[in-house]
Amino acid sequence: MRKLNRSKNKLVVICGSLLFVAIPLNSLAHTSSPTTGGVLNPKPSIFNEQLYRRYRSPINPTKPSAPLVPPLPEESSNAIATVTPINGKVSVKLKNTTNTAITYEAIKYTERRTLAAKTEVVLKDLPAPVTITLVRPDNGFIQIAATSIANSGLLEVSLSEAPALNEQQSAIRIEKDGKVLVN
Repeated sequence: MRKLNRSKNKLVVICGSLLFVAIPLNSLAHTSSPTTGGVLNPKPSIFNEQLYRRYRSPINPTKPSAPLVPPLPEESSNAIATVTPINGKVSVKLKNTTNTAITYEAIKYTERRTLAAKTEVVLKDLPAPVTITLVRPDNGFIQIAATSIANSGLLEVSLSEAPALNEQQSAIRIEKDGKVLVN
């Protein structure tokens, strides 16, 4: 009786081992059969789908990115400076004092441009009113300080890193009368 139990145990072990070997071999035999034309799915549907950025809407690489949108007038704060427009036009000197590039755009008058770290640029003869939007590629905070040179039509704007979220500013609005508002 004891020999019979040992034989049963050996048989169970052998059959179990064969089962573990036979199942993978069987599945390999089924997957190795070629499909029509000998190619596995020549055009997967994933290549037809739009690109997607996490936490954002899908992007379409054939369309240009949307322009920067200026803030609403009620979102603007009190005037931080006043510039005297000459023949209805002003010049704006942007000084980037940060350690990163800043993308800017004078809405309706320039395309998006990049101002490298520790550099400056002058936007000449912008008609007032005009809005200039600013954004850092790393989504860091920007703080705007503006001063005007008397009767020259020139506004000097210094862009620095804002220390806190509540000091974040992203747009400069120069009104027709020369008031400079930031948001």
